[in-house]
Formats: sequence, C-alpha cells, structure tokens
Amino acid sequence: MIIPKAATDTVLLVSPSLTRSAALSGILKDGAFPFAVLHSPDCERALGHLKESRISVVICEALLPDGSWKDLLAGMERTRASPVLVVTSSIADESLWAEVLNLGGYDVLAQPFDRAEVIRVVESAMRASSDQSRRRLA
Repeated sequence: MIIPKAATDTVLLVSPSLTRSAALSGILKDGAFPFAVLHSPDCERALGHLKESRISVVICEALLPDGSWKDLLAGMERTRASPVLVVTSSIADESLWAEVLNLGGYDVLAQPFDRAEVIRVVESAMRASSDQSRRRLA
C-alpha cells in the first residue's frame, strides 16, 4: 500500500557511502514511493536537515564518520521534529534489532538492500511517523 504524498513525506538518508545512498535513493525514487529524498553523509549535517526540513523517516547507517545511529537518535530527540529512525547495517542481526527498538529506533534494514524489504519498512515507518504526528497534534 502506497501512502499518499503529504508535505512531510520526506526520507533522510544518512550515510557516508554514495553507493549505498544511491541504491536506497533508487529504490525510493523509482516510482514506488511518492516521497522526497534527502541525503547527508554524517550526523552533524543530518541534524541540520532535521532542523530545516520536515522529515518523516530517517534511514541511518549504524556507523557514521562523526558518530553512530545512537548519536543521531539522541540529537533527533533534541529537535522539535520527531521522525522515526531506521538503522541500516551489513551486520543486521537480532542483537542490533533489539538494541534499536529498545533505544527508541523503529526498525533495521540489512545491507545489501532488498527492494521488497526497503519498501515494506519505509511504508510502515511512514505510517508510524504519521501516527506520531497526529498524536502530537491531538
């Protein structure tokens, strides 16, 4: 199920790898998703995007040049926006998944990316982000 595009339907990809960002962006922009896609290579620039743009979902590499997904999650909690965080890693095991969920992240995507899994996770994350936004407004 594709969610209709809204003003907040933006996905932020946080990865120092242009190859992985291009792979994800390709999946998200190939017509399956009506979402805008932004890219940031590190935590600092990602937090800048979060302050300047309305972002619904952040897909973040587990390790970044200036920190990790945990640093980004902590920074996200300090911003007014509250997108959901999806962590991506080549070592996407149950331990990482449990840690992400326990610390407030939304889900984990394994690398290399599986198109069907990316679609499933991002659609679900968009719904969760939309639900969070509605609860904040109520």
